[in-house]
Amino acid sequence: MNWSLLLANYGYWAVFVGAFFEGETVMLLGAYAVHQHFLQLWPLILTGAAGGFVGDQFYYLLGRHGGRPWLDKRPKLLRQFNRTSSFIDAHPLITIILMRFAWGLRTILPVSFGIKAYSHWRYTLVNALACMLWSTIIVLLGVKASVYVHQWLGDIKPYKHVLLGLMAVLATAMLVYHLCRKR
Repeated sequence: MNWSLLLANYGYWAVFVGAFFEGETVMLLGAYAVHQHFLQLWPLILTGAAGGFVGDQFYYLLGRHGGRPWLDKRPKLLRQFNRTSSFIDAHPLITIILMRFAWGLRTILPVSFGIKAYSHWRYTLVNALACMLWSTIIVLLGVKASVYVHQWLGDIKPYKHVLLGLMAVLATAMLVYHLCRKR
């Protein structure tokens, strides 16, 4: 999926959908769009937070209304779930806040809270705060990184032909090595 093209054509809708499913990539592209004055800072932060929030709520409800029967049919997975979910039991609020930053666990953790029948209202409240915090941090870091990338690109611009030549030589050497190695 080409997030850059979606972002250029659909702006905040692309951010919402991207934050629902994945998050950081589309938020960083959105931050770059803020730097380039295609999008605005606070609407981007709010849209990203809303997309992440709706996604987390969806996965929570999925776990709440179908996760336990699904898990009960898989005893090995159920044992693993019971073993690994002790952190959720011990630190539920911290887990909800940090799950926004836990790449690879972002869908599993809300499902786990649903399976455990954690208080829906408490989950919703803390999750709203966590999504706002996550979106703000990612967007502000992305905007700052965009400034540094532009400065860096401006600094290396006079050397672009040399760099492109070095990359071409390196790519050719890697290709030759790879082709020779297969024989």
